[in-house]
Amino acid sequence: MTSTAVQRFYRYHAHVYDGTRWMILHRRRRAVELLGLRADSEVLEVGCGTGLNFGYVLDELEPGAGRLTGLDFSGDMLRRAERRRAARDWNNVELLQADATQLALGRQFDAILFAYSLTMIPEWPRALERAVGHLRAGGRLVVLDFGQFERWWLLGPVMRAWLRANHVETLGLYTGRLRELLTGFELETWLGGYCFIASGQRSA
Repeated sequence: MTSTAVQRFYRYHAHVYDGTRWMILHRRRRAVELLGLRADSEVLEVGCGTGLNFGYVLDELEPGAGRLTGLDFSGDMLRRAERRRAARDWNNVELLQADATQLALGRQFDAILFAYSLTMIPEWPRALERAVGHLRAGGRLVVLDFGQFERWWLLGPVMRAWLRANHVETLGLYTGRLRELLTGFELETWLGGYCFIASGQRSA
């Protein structure tokens, strides 16, 4: 998926995202729990989209102490996220438009979240490496994304094909690379391979 294709895809989907994704993007609260946040944590969400996960993260942070940075490649999606931020007066939320594979924010975070975003990044190994480089020592990284539907029998290939048509590639070696990058690696799967949550921390 090229950068132009990403922008084109989300130019339309930004308008329908919030009304449709609740049906397919499961286990998001659980992913945030695994970040192990403190009240004063600094959090980065890579591929934040319209900010659907912001509420889960901010429930764990204390206003004036903790801070959330939402990063996305799509300006259309970020405009929706900004509306959500403004409507709820979330003053501890910052929004940035950037390419995850070229991440260079000049600061580090206590926790980083990818929620249904990694499988849409063609150069995902680079995105993971850049993210880990933005973690403080001991900081936690959590990836929630679609699995391979390995226990879905004949429906497995159908689901993978449908996701691929929507620019989601489920067959990458995501968890293997995360095992190499993180210590204390843990993996949870859900509903016969519908999705996985991989988590761990950056070593000192």
